Amino acid sequence: MKPTIKEYPSGLRLIVEPMPSFKSVATSVFIIAGSRDESPKQWGLSHFVEHMLFKGTTTRSAQDIANTLSGLGVDYNAYTSTNATCYHTRGLGNNVDVCCDILSDMYFNLKFSDEDFKREADVICQEIAMRDDHPRLALSELAAETFYADTKYGHNIAGTTETVLAMTPDDIHDYIKTHYVAPKTIISFSGDITVEHAEKLVEKYFVPHFKGSAKPLEQPLTDHKINPSQQFVSKEKDTEQQNVAILFPIMNNNHDERWAMSFVNEIFSSDMSSRLFISVRDKLGLVYSISGGMSLADLGGYYYIYFSCTPKNTSKVLKTINEELKRLKGDGVTEAEVKKVKNIKLAEKLYQGESVEGVNQRNVRYLSEFNRIVPVEEYLENVNKIELADVNRIANKYLNYDNVIVAAVGKSLDKLKPFDFLS
Repeated sequence: MKPTIKEYPSGLRLIVEPMPSFKSVATSVFIIAGSRDESPKQWGLSHFVEHMLFKGTTTRSAQDIANTLSGLGVDYNAYTSTNATCYHTRGLGNNVDVCCDILSDMYFNLKFSDEDFKREADVICQEIAMRDDHPRLALSELAAETFYADTKYGHNIAGTTETVLAMTPDDIHDYIKTHYVAPKTIISFSGDITVEHAEKLVEKYFVPHFKGSAKPLEQPLTDHKINPSQQFVSKEKDTEQQNVAILFPIMNNNHDERWAMSFVNEIFSSDMSSRLFISVRDKLGLVYSISGGMSLADLGGYYYIYFSCTPKNTSKVLKTINEELKRLKGDGVTEAEVKKVKNIKLAEKLYQGESVEGVNQRNVRYLSEFNRIVPVEEYLENVNKIELADVNRIANKYLNYDNVIVAAVGKSLDKLKPFDFLS
């Protein structure tokens, strides 16, 4: 069945995708506000707000929320990203009313004590410390902050211990008043629910709380690219391995070339059948894992290659990556590789449709980023029209070292000279 979208006068939007063969319902309250909406003094505030919404309401304690949902077998959680905050549940169809009641209560009736606030600030500081202790997470943060330096994406979602400890309860409430508003809010359902039932739930638990008419949200940028200077950044950490990321600036999240770039990623670095995995791990045994991916935002994005290995192998891995890149750009990809990627993407899209949570998150992401739902048929059309020449053109256009960033976390990094091997 196709998703149904309804927009209310306040600007609140509803998405429903009935999946009658399933027994569960995924519910999301999605707010188009994240770390990109913070000033330097507010770094980490969006994430802090997410934590605090679970601390209780005017009618329920934090324990009441947890016990009620857990007692019904409901999975519940939340996340904060650069551009969104999402509260989500998955439970049996006959429990969706309770889920909506609680999510609405958390959204509109937040209540917490000063002790709760101080305690959660300490919890978040522990989360930041845990992130800093994890080499892969520390590397991801270092790489992203370098790439997005001096932009709204140039800081970690959780903030810093300094910004978190300087926050006050008023900061939480002021942020909610500013960003937790109807035009920025999407309620999404997928699974064992009808459109009529979803409308009744939203009109009972959400619509009455929003007053006034909507102001249109800004339209996404159609084309933008960040071009940093070529640089090597590092962070010393006492680890057994050196963790390295190579970032190539590419297009933003709304550019047509992203489809062909995703083929480059799949062929070159995404899984155990990729060129890099076969050459670096299977043939040479230099790493346990090596992978790649794309991180795209409205301001621009990057394609990354990540690996970790003992220091004696790092230069060998870099040299091999360089050789494989030259082969990719010089010899190109094959028709068989392009066909393989089309099969992978078809399977991934169909697998996503077998998960009520996958469908739910796909729908809210599309609506929040593109102001529409991209039908599966359109997605497959964009995939199927990619040809070998498109993939080769994109690889040659973007995979060069003019603006590349190399980031590393580990020990003995002062001896690492990555651009001696990447040329």
